Amino acid sequence: MSGSMKLAVLGAGNIGTLVGAKLSQVEGAKVLIHARGEHAASLALNGIKMNGIENLDVPNHKFDLSIADVEFNPIFDGLADIILICSKAKDVNNLLSMARRLCHQATKILVLSNGLGHLESAIEEFGPHRVVPATTTHGVWREFPGVINWAGSGAINIGRIDQSPTKDELSEFLEYVELAGLNPIWFDDGRKLIWSKILINIAINPIASITGQRNGDLLQAEMFDMCTEVMLEGAKVARLEGVALDSDADLIDNLRQVLEQTGANTCSMLQDIRNGRETEIAFLNRMIVSRAEKYGMSTPLNQLLSKLIESITLY
Repeated sequence: MSGSMKLAVLGAGNIGTLVGAKLSQVEGAKVLIHARGEHAASLALNGIKMNGIENLDVPNHKFDLSIADVEFNPIFDGLADIILICSKAKDVNNLLSMARRLCHQATKILVLSNGLGHLESAIEEFGPHRVVPATTTHGVWREFPGVINWAGSGAINIGRIDQSPTKDELSEFLEYVELAGLNPIWFDDGRKLIWSKILINIAINPIASITGQRNGDLLQAEMFDMCTEVMLEGAKVARLEGVALDSDADLIDNLRQVLEQTGANTCSMLQDIRNGRETEIAFLNRMIVSRAEKYGMSTPLNQLLSKLIESITLY
């Protein structure tokens, strides 16, 4: 690689902290992390501590920090080469607006947050030529403010739609991600990439949350059948939107593999409920229901799960 790259990680929850920590270890990477609350305060004082798959201490001088509760750090204003939005779904639009100040003419934007609609929001804000479809399958949870546990090694999946940046245009960034040990995987079909992650999330998260089960428990026959039916409702909506998904049989095989590979995981939605936080149901199953209605299609299972999760979070 020649020169350096400025990478801004906005919304440093669990995934964002992992991404920021690992990228900051790559020679030539200049990293800005935007975080909030006690977590941000701990990052400012103590840097990042990571346990799990890798034990890593990242001192605070290895990255620049912006604290949401204080003032946005202007150090990358107009200079960021790559912006990664890693927040909870409800914060994505706010961070996309904030990201405008960081952009120069060739800045690329990736939204790794869960949920439908983020790609469209980013394109509306920045234009299709700057926005890169992306998802992640890394599993991370927070032990304490400033301390994360990298529990599951996955990938950062990156793709292309329409006028979005090509693989060649992203080659330097992909190399940084590779050197960071975050396993970049390229997909030619960015819409299929986004929807494939959504289908897994709508199948696992609400059912695991309602039952209080770990992912692997959903492999029990009746539970797995329910997960499958919810996912295939969503797949019908995706196909109505013109997404070239795999066959239903392949989708079901993939769901089973994900549950097997993440069997010990407690899904993020269940973690949110247990910690009294707002869930991402509005950007997952509820979004499936809303999009289906545009086509005059009923999605009763996604509707039921949406209502149940929404009722849980009211109390």
